Amino acid sequence: MKLRDGSSVTVRTVGQGDEAPLRTFLADLCADSRRLRFFTGGANLAKAAHWAAGTPADRCGLLAHDETGVLVGHAVYVQLDETRAEVAVEVADHLHGRGLGTILIERLAALAEERGITHFVAEVLSDNHSMLDVFREGFDGRVVRREGSEDRVEFPTSNWRLAHERFDMKTAGGG
Repeated sequence: MKLRDGSSVTVRTVGQGDEAPLRTFLADLCADSRRLRFFTGGANLAKAAHWAAGTPADRCGLLAHDETGVLVGHAVYVQLDETRAEVAVEVADHLHGRGLGTILIERLAALAEERGITHFVAEVLSDNHSMLDVFREGFDGRVVRREGSEDRVEFPTSNWRLAHERFDMKTAGGG
C-alpha cells in the first residue's frame, strides 16, 4: 500500500511471533505518542505487546511493515457486542500525517464489516487532535460523548469506503 509520501507499507494480520516486534515498536514510540495511545506515560509495554499479539475470536489486529520489514503501525478492534467494536491504532512517530492510520483503520473496518460489525467506537484523548481528525475527516466519525479529557467517537464501519476514496484523492494531489 502506498502512503501519501509515496513510500510503501505491507499490511497483514497479527499472528504468532509478533509479541517481540510489537514490544520493540511500542518502546520506540515517543513518550507523547505512548500517552496519547494508552492514556498514560507509564504503560506496561510488555503487557500491551502481549495483549496486542493475541488473536482471540473477539478481536482482530493488523500490523504494517515498511519497505525494509520494520514494524511501523498496529491497529486492533475488540468486539463490544454483536454489532459494535472498539478500535485503536498506533503509528511510528516518523510516519505521522502520511495516511498510515487511515489505511489501518480502513482495512480493519472492512474486515469488521465482513464479520457483521456495523459500528466502530474509539476512546480518544481530547488533545489528540490528529487522531480525532483522522476519524472525522476520513470516516465521518462524530464525538458522541465527552467525559473529562476523553472523547468517544463513533462511525459506521461501512465508512471505510468513504475513507478509501478520500485517501486516494489526497494521495493523487486532489486535497
